[in-house]
Amino acid sequence: MSELEAKRREIAELIALELGFGDLDGLSAADRAAVDRQTAETIEGCAPGEAGSDGTEPAADCSEANIRLRGLLRQFRALQVLRSDEADARLAEEGEVFGREDDA
Repeated sequence: MSELEAKRREIAELIALELGFGDLDGLSAADRAAVDRQTAETIEGCAPGEAGSDGTEPAADCSEANIRLRGLLRQFRALQVLRSDEADARLAEEGEVFGREDDA
């Protein structure tokens, strides 16, 4: 399990608790699907850059998310950026990075 996947699981575990479910491993398929759906919506909805003009405001009002969840979301986004940066570096090493002027 990658760090990003592990962080997503931490977020899902917290959401499961907030929804009144127990441990993720003990959930029925339907309950797990509900937790996964809510986790995806929370990650997407609380991602910066979609609603704010400067790219820092989340698309949804995430102020009701508890402090731990907000911290996990920040860590998840940092891991996403790190993964993207690592992919860019790998492409650059392979000579696959082009400037915008190269776009046709």
